[in-house]
Amino acid sequence: MSFHQMTKIVGLNIADHAGLDAVRAFRAARGVVGILIVALGLYLIVTQGAPAVWAAVQYIAASPSKLQAVEFSAIAGAATGLGGMALLVMKKIDDKGLGLFIAIAGGMMAAAAVMSLFIPAIQTEGALMVVLVATAAGYGVMTVLDQTLPHEHPVAGPEMAGNQRLRMALLMTIAIALHNVPEGFAVGASAGNLNGASGTAFSIGLQNIPEGLIVATALWSIGVHKALAALAALATGLVEPLGAGLGVITADSWAMGTPASMAFAAGAMAFVVCNEMIPESIKMTGKLKTIYTAGVSTVLTAIALGWMGA
Repeated sequence: MSFHQMTKIVGLNIADHAGLDAVRAFRAARGVVGILIVALGLYLIVTQGAPAVWAAVQYIAASPSKLQAVEFSAIAGAATGLGGMALLVMKKIDDKGLGLFIAIAGGMMAAAAVMSLFIPAIQTEGALMVVLVATAAGYGVMTVLDQTLPHEHPVAGPEMAGNQRLRMALLMTIAIALHNVPEGFAVGASAGNLNGASGTAFSIGLQNIPEGLIVATALWSIGVHKALAALAALATGLVEPLGAGLGVITADSWAMGTPASMAFAAGAMAFVVCNEMIPESIKMTGKLKTIYTAGVSTVLTAIALGWMGA
């Protein structure tokens, strides 16, 4: 090997080490900036957010109907824990049975979105354009979230291993927790019509049971203990009361807030049904079974909600 070749190799090594040091320095600086941002965020939450949250809690607690709507949402959110608890006693998950349950819950959710949210909103005097725009906005926002945070909801099976299974489980958990916020919003926005709020919460609660089972099963598949997986499933549903509180406040802070927030929630729920629940049920049980099951569920739920005066 010539001297020139040796010095070239040494030069490359030096360059490589210099580049590695620069990368490490950049990562360290980025970590410091991240810590500062988190610290600033915590400071703002403590000094500004906490008083605002406490004022919102007092405002909601002062109205029995608003408080009851939030309570309905909490019960619906807790239903994810029921699905998670089912994992504790189940030895084998039947995809077909789970798919049919998702179809039933999807039909109930579709009926609730129309009967308890969209129709009452559009019947508000002078709110036609607001309702149409808000419905499209609700669907559109969920679409953007779906594209920004891509996710899938299959039950993680043994064929998925390692990092892929871990990523799938975490994405499912995050995605279900995220779309539970507009579900809670839907219940809170219905606070002015407790029959509508109860009907919406009931359908959402039923839908949350298979979602909780899906989350718990996915976490179990990556080695999480069954009990912890069930608790994690419950936690994904407990964000719903937060959404309900937001729905209550939004509905009261603007003259058209109630119909707009109800329509926005209806659009968001429509996205969940059309883009997540029905396709997932089709994967598990087949197209015809899903269509017939969801259709019958929608009709029966619409009749029940009409009888309840939703």
